[in-house]
Amino acid sequence: MMSKYSVRNGNNMPLQAPLIPDPFVPYKCPGNRSLNVYCRVEQAALDAYLAPTPFKAAGDVILVYISDFTACDKIPFMDAGLVVPVSYMGRTGGYFLFEYEDEDAAIAAGRDLWGYPKKFGTIDLLENESGVRGTVTRKNTTIISLECQFSDEVNFPKPATTPHLNIHVQPGPDGKVLSRRIIERDTSPDFKLTREHKGSASAALRSLSTDPLAEFEPIEILGATYVVGDFYATEANGWGRTIGTC
Repeated sequence: MMSKYSVRNGNNMPLQAPLIPDPFVPYKCPGNRSLNVYCRVEQAALDAYLAPTPFKAAGDVILVYISDFTACDKIPFMDAGLVVPVSYMGRTGGYFLFEYEDEDAAIAAGRDLWGYPKKFGTIDLLENESGVRGTVTRKNTTIISLECQFSDEVNFPKPATTPHLNIHVQPGPDGKVLSRRIIERDTSPDFKLTREHKGSASAALRSLSTDPLAEFEPIEILGATYVVGDFYATEANGWGRTIGTC
């Protein structure tokens, strides 16, 4: 019987049925929700993680977040991670130390196109009248737990975490590194804010042997924001660009 599937000449694997939608950009996510918890950590822990990179820590406050992209028109997914404000060649931005998603196409797109260090995780984000909470579970272990109680009286400094500055590593077929590039990406100019809450927060990080998040404990919680709005990855800002090698 003849197949009804039309083979596509995709820009990713497998060629006959590409995992990543092609083109991936533009895409949008109306009603995108993000819980952002800002934490002060030991400077020595940050410096140890950044030592093999060309980045320098821009302070001792990191972002731990959970974001709901389930209304995305290309790939519905949940997203979470740890972002470190860094400096690089006169720029400041956010470097993703850890990132988790629950959809293989979204993981592949972020890793292959722009170097986000994505792994699989089960993620939830639940809102009520007084606050919001969320968790990230990987290999039957809850590695991230976040909670925010809304309070407009809470004030705290929020370090810059955009543009994103990622290290995109492409392995070679001979076991060596084919390329290692610095990718800059910033979709924030096209985000349309609907509402934002501030609040007090709690956060807990746990480790797996492959995901040592608890090495940043103990952490000092400065506060949280809960942001709702329409996310757009446009032709102008949705793609990334190479700004260096390492």
